[in-house]
Amino acid sequence: MSAQFQAMANVNDVLMRRGKAKGTGQTSKRKHSSSNPSKDSDSNKKARISAVASWCSPAAPIKTSLSTITPEPKIAISSKKLLSPSKAPSTQSYIDVGQRSFGQRVTCAKCGLLYTAGEEEDEKEHRKFCRQMKRGVTFSKWKNERVLKTFSDTKARILEIRGDDPISHVKKLLEIKEVLDDALGFVEEELFLKRSHFVFIQEHQVVGSVNTERVTKAFTLENNGSNLVTTSGESSLALDGSVTASTDAKPALVGICQLWVHPSFRRKRIATRMVDVVREKSIYGMHVAKNQVAFAQPARNGLQFAHKYMDTCEVLIY
Repeated sequence: MSAQFQAMANVNDVLMRRGKAKGTGQTSKRKHSSSNPSKDSDSNKKARISAVASWCSPAAPIKTSLSTITPEPKIAISSKKLLSPSKAPSTQSYIDVGQRSFGQRVTCAKCGLLYTAGEEEDEKEHRKFCRQMKRGVTFSKWKNERVLKTFSDTKARILEIRGDDPISHVKKLLEIKEVLDDALGFVEEELFLKRSHFVFIQEHQVVGSVNTERVTKAFTLENNGSNLVTTSGESSLALDGSVTASTDAKPALVGICQLWVHPSFRRKRIATRMVDVVREKSIYGMHVAKNQVAFAQPARNGLQFAHKYMDTCEVLIY
């Protein structure tokens, strides 16, 4: 620091001596060139002082007025676009590690739904149906019920619901339809409401349902070891095995369109009781014989029930 101050003093002395020498030699010139010598000398002194100050003081950063700088326009880019690519629709993936059921049609032991294991849409529908089955279709007692039969052992009852019943009754019937659509296949609402519906109620819950229609003819089911059902060469239903129907039509009166029992209540004779009531109540004043009841394209469980229910009688399909 002392060396720096010494250098500053030497520079100051040199500048002062030069100023005096120039001042004595150019006095006459200044008098002719300037009308205000005191003002000129003051400005020279200020210039010298500022020069010394700038020489001795450390370099200061040059300040630039912000108002004179026009920033370049910046394009606003979302950080999300830079950091993450555009999101593609998410899909559920399934890994095949040798599961025996992967890609096969399996039946859920809890809800009874037949679906394809590993198929995204089937898995989704199965989870939805399983939750619905667990919750079930609740059924509180109506003021005006068409009760066809009661069972004292289980405090259950079988009701008949028609498409022209009060709106509240039809609304409940359409709730049952949603369950049947998932379990047995979709049916148009208009066609569904034209049928006769028999509902099995137990513990304030719908545990069984069968809907029927009037028919005039059906075909005998011939069992020859497999489960392929064919009717009159036009319609066929592939099942697990091989059965065929004769081409000779036989008279029939009642057709079982859909037959369903809640998985938790199966093997408790609920389906048998419902079909018995159908035979008793479908046609006024007449008890329909077993050999005049036909089943519409039965699935595997329905086919097994039909054989068991008909016993020695021929199974009719339509």
